[in-house]
This record gives sequence, structure tokens and C-alpha cells, in this order.
Amino acid sequence: MAILDYFILNWPKLIFAAWFSIYNLILVAVFLKEHRYLIERFLVGFFVSSAFMSIIAEIIGVHFYNLIIDNGILTDPYDFFFIAVSIFFDALFIFIGGNLFTHFTGLKNYVGASIYMEYVCLERLCLVVATNITNYILLYIFFQFALFAIMRKNMAYLFKATSLKWRSIFIYLTGLFYILDLLYAAYLLFPELGTNVINIQNLFWLDSMALITCSFVSGYISISISESKEHDGKIEYFERLQKSQEDIITTLAEMSEAKSGETGQHVRRVAEYSRLLAYKLGLSKEECEDIKIAAMMHDLGKLMISKEIIEKPAKLTPAEYDIVKQHTQYGWDILSNSEGDLMKMARVIAVQHHEYWNGQGYPLGISGNGISIYAQIVAVADVFDALTSERSYKRAWTSQEAYDEIIKQRGEQFSPRVVDAFIECYNQICVIRDTYLD
Repeated sequence: MAILDYFILNWPKLIFAAWFSIYNLILVAVFLKEHRYLIERFLVGFFVSSAFMSIIAEIIGVHFYNLIIDNGILTDPYDFFFIAVSIFFDALFIFIGGNLFTHFTGLKNYVGASIYMEYVCLERLCLVVATNITNYILLYIFFQFALFAIMRKNMAYLFKATSLKWRSIFIYLTGLFYILDLLYAAYLLFPELGTNVINIQNLFWLDSMALITCSFVSGYISISISESKEHDGKIEYFERLQKSQEDIITTLAEMSEAKSGETGQHVRRVAEYSRLLAYKLGLSKEECEDIKIAAMMHDLGKLMISKEIIEKPAKLTPAEYDIVKQHTQYGWDILSNSEGDLMKMARVIAVQHHEYWNGQGYPLGISGNGISIYAQIVAVADVFDALTSERSYKRAWTSQEAYDEIIKQRGEQFSPRVVDAFIECYNQICVIRDTYLD
């Protein structure tokens, strides 16, 4: 058979290849708001579609089988071998098509592969259930609209879902694909199934197996979507709770900063610097988010210092300075009755952020890694921002002057490791400073 004959014989598949491409263009335009390169996207979708790929697989599979027969490797036609060859090349080109679809759409992490396999299974189901071209086309249209009706309410969610277990869905769909391929192989083993002289019981049994299996996989996908929505709902709730907590802490921190003549923007800058440094140092995502909030409370103890001392425009006397230094212990005391990892981090930062790497800091005089990594981070963030901020008793240093001072104090006042991280992300720190100007 000439290659062109395969495409002529499988003309309905070419229609479905075009439909696959058009349908995905519609979804991308509606849910991803992407309207560029429509012709290119259509052509890519058409040629990587499972319908088109299955024709290519059939051409190569048949030619490979004939090559084996013609060269005498198998003396007689062998149905089971032909089925194995057909399934192998079918699976191979579906794998190739799925990877190309994922690459060109950019839908990574099994998202594109799962969407692709869904259409593969849809087409295979039609091949199993249909007995001629007419009802093959009608069934494809019916199943396509049925699939859309089932997924319509979840369509927008699927394009933004972050917790959906796409890998598991892909594995189930792949299993369904092989089952449907094996069921379709029954038409090769029992040719009478594809004729008008058929055994209704056998055909009913074949179709029932295909539909029941599809129903189970569809049910699993629906359950996965429901579980993912429930999980995302909980995450959203905790994010709102965290945001409310952050707003309260920010207000409280701004009160302490306002009392000392500093601004709420100082609180925000130190928080953002600290998160950036924590990320650069390889702390976990949870720690990076927590230190952003905990850092806001580093000077909370200043609320307990008298206004006359805190707002004094002139240089403090040694006695007054000793009183100011007590704000670290006051911060610990204020936060000591609060539970949770975030508050534990906040009170450690409050009491230790004036400790020096060389042990010359206060209030405990601890040194090196005896100082919490969280306090090490906030110490650098706080001093850099204090140096570059104007106060009633001093001018603002330039960013370069402050940068040089941080470097100078590496291994003295500050942790060498944190200073190295500061150097690496200095440009990003400057961007944060420009974003939250006083």
C-alpha cells in the first residue's frame, strides 16, 4: 500500500487531528489569553496530534512487519506478533507526540502529557466501540462533547491548578491507553467483530469493558480534581490567615519604629532584605517566608523604652545607651508567651540581632554560630538599612558606603556567610530599597 493510501484510508483521523489542534487553540485563547502565532500553533497541533501520529505509527509498523516477513525471519504471518508490533509503534509515536506537544505548548510537569493522553484515549475508545466509519465519527463527536460537559466547570481551574497530581493522572491515562489498544487488538484476532456478521454478546462485552474502564479513570480524575480544589482551598485560607497575621505584626512593628523616629518602610525593607538573604543562604521556603514576618518584630522591645531616650536627637550618654540596649530583652519578654515556630523565630531575632560574630555584642555576648542564623541575617539587614536611612541624629550613608562597612565588618560584627550572601544579592537589595523609599 502506498503511503498516501494510508492517509486516504484514515481520512477521519485527519479531521480529528485538525479538531484537536483547533480545540486546543480555543482553550489557550480563552484560559491563557494567548492569541499569537495561531497558524504555527495550528500546524504544530495537527502534526503532533495522536490521530496524525497513529497514522504514522501504522505506516511504519506495517512496513516493519512486512520487512520481517519478506526477509524470512517469520515464515508465516503471525497475528500476535503483528499486534505486538502495532502496539509498540503506536505507543512509541504517542510518546513522541506527547513530548512534542508538551514542548511546544510549554505545559510541563505532566500537564501537557496528561491533556494529550486524554485525547489519545478518546480516540482509542471510539476505535473500540465503533464498527464503521460513520459511527466512529459520530461517537467521537459525542464523546468529545461529553468530555467537555464533564470538565467544563473545572476547565479554568485546570489551567491554574498547582496541587493537582498530574503525574498520577498521566499514569492512569497511560494505563487506559494500553487497555484500549489491547481491546482494539481483538478486531485483529477476531475479524468477524468488524463485519456485519457479529456476535452481539462478544461485541457488547468488548464495549462494556472499554466504557467501564474509561469510567473508572474518569472517576479517578474527578476525585483528584476535587481533592486538589480542597487542598488549594486550605492553602488559600492559611495564606489569608498569614496575611492577616502579617498585617497585625506590621502595624505593631510600625508603632515601635515610629516611636524611635524610624518609618514603617524601614520595617518592610528589613523584612524583604532578610527574606532575600535567607533564600540566598538556602533556607527552606517556609523559613524564608517566616523570617520576613519575624524580622518586622526585631525592635519590638523599643516600645518599653521611654520616649525621651528613644527620640533624643543628640548622642546618648553611656547610661542612656545601656537602657536602649535593654530593648533586646524586652522584645524577648513581649514575645515569650506566644506559641508557634514563627513567634519562636521572632523572639530569638529580637534578643540576638545585636550580637556580634566576634562576641562583642549584646545582651548575651554570644559569638559565631552560637548566634541563631535568623538573627545573623537580620543583623546585616537591619544595619545596612539603618546606615542608609536619615535620622534626626545622623545623615544617611550612601549605599556604597554602607556596603563597604558591611564588608569591613565581615567576621567581626557580622557572620562571614551572611555577608557573602549579602554581596551576591546586593543589586537586588538596592532594588528593594528603591521600591520602599521613605
